[in-house]
Amino acid sequence: MNFPRLLNLVGFGLLGITFLWSAQRALRPAAKVAEADGRITIRFAHWQLEGGLRETLDHLSREYERLHPDVRIEQIAVPERVYSQWRTTQLVGGTVPDLVSLGRGMTDETLARYFVPLTEHVESPNPYNRGTALEGLPLRETFIDGLESWITYNQNLLEYYGVSLSTFTVRVFYNRTLWREVLGDTPPPEDFEEFLSICDRVRDFAEREGRPLIPVAGSRDNAPVLIGRLFSSQTQRLKQRLDMLHELKPTSAQVALGLLRGDWSLDDPAVGRALEISRVAGLNFQPGYTQLGRDDASFYFVQGRALMIATGSWDSTSFRQQAGFEIDAFSIPIPGRDHPRYGAHILGPSSESNSSTGLAFGISRSSPHFDRAFDFLLFLASQPVNAEFSRRSGWLPSVTGITPPAEIRPFLPHTEGYVPGFTFAQFGPDSARVNSVHTNKLVSPAGSVDDFREALAAELPAAIRRDLGRMVRDSMLNIGRQDLLIAGEAGLSRIDVDAGELRLSQLLEAQNRREAQAAWQSHELQRLSPAP
Repeated sequence: MNFPRLLNLVGFGLLGITFLWSAQRALRPAAKVAEADGRITIRFAHWQLEGGLRETLDHLSREYERLHPDVRIEQIAVPERVYSQWRTTQLVGGTVPDLVSLGRGMTDETLARYFVPLTEHVESPNPYNRGTALEGLPLRETFIDGLESWITYNQNLLEYYGVSLSTFTVRVFYNRTLWREVLGDTPPPEDFEEFLSICDRVRDFAEREGRPLIPVAGSRDNAPVLIGRLFSSQTQRLKQRLDMLHELKPTSAQVALGLLRGDWSLDDPAVGRALEISRVAGLNFQPGYTQLGRDDASFYFVQGRALMIATGSWDSTSFRQQAGFEIDAFSIPIPGRDHPRYGAHILGPSSESNSSTGLAFGISRSSPHFDRAFDFLLFLASQPVNAEFSRRSGWLPSVTGITPPAEIRPFLPHTEGYVPGFTFAQFGPDSARVNSVHTNKLVSPAGSVDDFREALAAELPAAIRRDLGRMVRDSMLNIGRQDLLIAGEAGLSRIDVDAGELRLSQLLEAQNRREAQAAWQSHELQRLSPAP
């Protein structure tokens, strides 16, 4: 046997051994993993790799272990790019951890099939709040948003599925050291024109000094944060005009159907101004940013090659750890109502009072230790521990009555303002894809508002129809699921009349509303479908 062939056989043999060992480890149910010291192991998984967070969660895990010596807590941090695929594999394979970070492609079917509803449990007090101002309150009432965010509460299934640890807002971060060098004592901008003036001065400085410096670091992930806020400022009045039910906050479906009905169009003056302000803002990012990811934009910023970056409060600690300069933040500056070009369609600054909580964990149905897993969530969500979480991680708390550290107070939600307008990306995944694919036509130097509008006119209506059709199909599927639950509750109400009738009434009211919405959307889609 020649030597190269022998090496190939050895290599394939090692590969086979490695595969078999990995498969055995992956397929082995977590519940059957024997602990040498007899302790119960609770594992929790998430994709948040920002600086300081894993260390904070590890510290709090050790604190919990000190209170409960019979429990071991293990943290599993999975890279963001593969988290959804990893989670799906673990769920299907029965090897999912006890606690799983929710969101990111989580469907109603996935929640209903693989996760334990927490509705009954969030109505009870958190024992770890004993001795605080929150003692005795139902768990859900101790959160800033009442656990009503889309991540923790599913409106289709009418169930709570998660407990959240943080709150998120969006701000513009800036390099204070570079700011002083370029702009002197110029304060952060309070309106859109001041923001544009600062961007112009940055470009002039870069050209004069011969330095590779851009005003704002952008990517396909974080640039829409800034552009979307500016775009939606121009559609505030238009959105209210489309409010058929006079609820002050029309749904994305109502707005999307309004386009198909002709109640508004891409030629509407408000949309024209929204596209124009988006292009003006987009020209301040680096060329080709639509092809870059979130990490690329962060790299530009921490290297000092960009003065500013728009992103969420979750990046604050990472930036402070990685950057060798001072960092501060300000709110995204939108035009005022008196702006000569962009003021006519604005109601005013958008309120952040509906900021939802995040970093939410659900409990998998395959967990053999539900009580322990939920108890660990109660520990993390208690007022004293959540305050410690905020202090150590630099993330905003999710629990009420906590004063966050001084360095993250600029990220506290602004509670006064108006309902924001809409963006095309909010209509559904197909509409968001069409918008994203053609964004370069709007924000590149060679593009224009007309080029982008022409591309959207050709594809957006069909994308909206697909999104709304998917919405109707999902609604009908959930209606079928809820019919079974309602039948069960109807039977239980005969046993416990008081509690059963209240729950049954809630389910019926939500079911009737869902059926009405689905029927209306289906009718409108059929009526507005293009002629064959």
